[in-house]
Amino acid sequence: MGRNGLAVFLLLTLMMSSLSGCMGLLQARETIEGLRDDVEMIQYPDKVDMAHTFTTITVQPYSNQTTFPVDESVERIEIYFKVVMSGSDQVSCIDEVLTNELRYVRAEVTTPSGVSFWLQNVCEDVNPAVETFEPNPEFEVGDWNLDVEARGWGESTLGLLQDNFIIVITVHRVCQQFPIEPPCDE
Repeated sequence: MGRNGLAVFLLLTLMMSSLSGCMGLLQARETIEGLRDDVEMIQYPDKVDMAHTFTTITVQPYSNQTTFPVDESVERIEIYFKVVMSGSDQVSCIDEVLTNELRYVRAEVTTPSGVSFWLQNVCEDVNPAVETFEPNPEFEVGDWNLDVEARGWGESTLGLLQDNFIIVITVHRVCQQFPIEPPCDE
């Protein structure tokens, strides 16, 4: 019994010393790392939009701006743009029937350093279109600006004649998604 007792004592001493302190933490971490799923590269879109519908019979101005962040994880930027100018196929850019004022939509995206990245200046219908931009070699990091100025008119009685525009900027990002961590887009 003395010999078996000594063997058990030595075995317990060895196990206790290897499972405690720094050595124990190292083994526990390696065990947990081995059980965890692999890291995944997740793509997720981040959207910024601006839309307006004019509902007054006189030409009214509209002005707005917003910012959106761009960092190293951005792999592409898509810009959706649509404009409806009621009667622009007959009246063109100057609405001589109701007023002599110009109706238009001017939208610009600028980088943090102030460089114009995308610009549209229209005074007639623009069919829905999506422009895609990829880094060349990379996008400038920082807060980008979307600045919109517009003038238009409409009527709210029937809602048939209304100038309007829609701009949707989709910033596509890639991030490393670790298991147990919250999703990238939260």
